[in-house]
Amino acid sequence: MDNIKQTKDGGYTAEVNGQTLSIPSEGGNRHYQMVIKAIAEGITVEAYVEPVQTLAEERELMVCTPAQGILTLGETEWDRVLAYADTATWAEQVVIKSSQKWRRVSQDISFIGYLLGYTDEQMDSLFRSAKDV
Repeated sequence: MDNIKQTKDGGYTAEVNGQTLSIPSEGGNRHYQMVIKAIAEGITVEAYVEPVQTLAEERELMVCTPAQGILTLGETEWDRVLAYADTATWAEQVVIKSSQKWRRVSQDISFIGYLLGYTDEQMDSLFRSAKDV
């Protein structure tokens, strides 16, 4: 058994007799037992490393509900947005009051960040925090 690599799901891949096998982490699997034995004997296992996302890829995936975003912003900041909404155009009011979800890359949500004077980093932080609300 050679070239043992941990997989994302906790299993392994390994070369056995020149063939690469996918080995689930199931105690009854004979190849899994071979991996465990090889590890106990000191074979080096390549650990699974989560691929790094670019900031642009991360931002594409940043989505929250308006409630999550508003709660994360807090009452004072949201009041600033609502104060602007009172004088905003009809289209801006729709964006502020009627969005079903906030997407980080949305031009409409960027507008809210602009209203608050937020930097890109502050908007990223808002979305990272909102997902836990």
